[in-house]
Amino acid sequence: MTINSHEKYTKQEGKKDHTDEGVTLREFCAMRKSGRHQNRVQQDDELHELFKIDDWTKLRKVKFTNENLAEKISQIKLSQCCRPLTRASETHVQGVISLAEKYKNFSDFLLNFVVPQIYLQAITNEPLKLQNFCLVGEPGIGKSAMLNELAAVMGLGGKIFDASSIQASHVLNGLSRNYTSADVGLIFRAMLLETDQVTSMPRPANTIFCIDEIEKVGRSDQYGSVLDLLLSLLENQTSKRFADVCIPELPLNLEKLNWCFTANLTEDLSAPLRSRVVEIHVPSPTQEQSMEIATGIFQDEIQLLKGRVKVLPDLEYSELEKLTEYSPRQQKQQLRLAIARAIQEGRNTLEINPKSHTKTFRMGFL
Repeated sequence: MTINSHEKYTKQEGKKDHTDEGVTLREFCAMRKSGRHQNRVQQDDELHELFKIDDWTKLRKVKFTNENLAEKISQIKLSQCCRPLTRASETHVQGVISLAEKYKNFSDFLLNFVVPQIYLQAITNEPLKLQNFCLVGEPGIGKSAMLNELAAVMGLGGKIFDASSIQASHVLNGLSRNYTSADVGLIFRAMLLETDQVTSMPRPANTIFCIDEIEKVGRSDQYGSVLDLLLSLLENQTSKRFADVCIPELPLNLEKLNWCFTANLTEDLSAPLRSRVVEIHVPSPTQEQSMEIATGIFQDEIQLLKGRVKVLPDLEYSELEKLTEYSPRQQKQQLRLAIARAIQEGRNTLEINPKSHTKTFRMGFL
């Protein structure tokens, strides 16, 4: 039996709780007590029990004075208790190998760290689960962009959290209802209140979460230590009962989550955190790699404009060489600006400013 959704009607309306399949909540509770629901989860290894039905039913009985929270709780459906797992396959292996061709400076990470793990999981029919890792490298070399594409080719969806916005643990795991500004944290929100931007479906149980530039997380313990929370999330035993401080009635089993981080430097990170991740140092692209990256970015940008612009400008080799002076992030900035200027001026080719001649645009009053 698959429970698609749960709709609640009040007694005043003369209706009862039911699912779309016509199974009443009372009947479903009877299944739960008999063990039939648990047997289904155990037998179907494509599913992961994200939260307990007992916890969900208890949460539905809680009276929330905060209307914002009450609305969010009403969005949590019974069907969300079981979340699919994305299993490794040969398709994922080939997708990562292809990604290594696009992101040349990440090829060692992709081919020698990611591929062996998912290859083994594919032949043993296991869910995709990478070791916790941290990509370390200079700003702008493409860490976040590559991770977004990696999550996509592995079919995991995912979310990248900006570390500079995580100045206390409550940003990730919620603020207690004792505060007037009480709210759920980013993790609870991502797993139960949001859908994946690409698929518009709830994220799988083994989706990938990344904290970008981890060295910038807050160090204050005023609302809870971010470090202590991260350590518990990276351990299987403690991650099985993750409780958002705002909604402690509904603990989540997050043991299947994939976790990764990016950092410009790791010297300031704590030893306990560093011991729980594999640090992978990513070099800046060589000149040849930089040219290939810039070519790929140019092709992607032009593809977005096909059919929308009459004349699309070309990128000549001499201009491509100028782009090697820039990081991948800066290459995208320069290419977007150069394409816009070429189209505005009616030119057939791009003009890239050499890095030494790049202008700084200043705004303000004289």
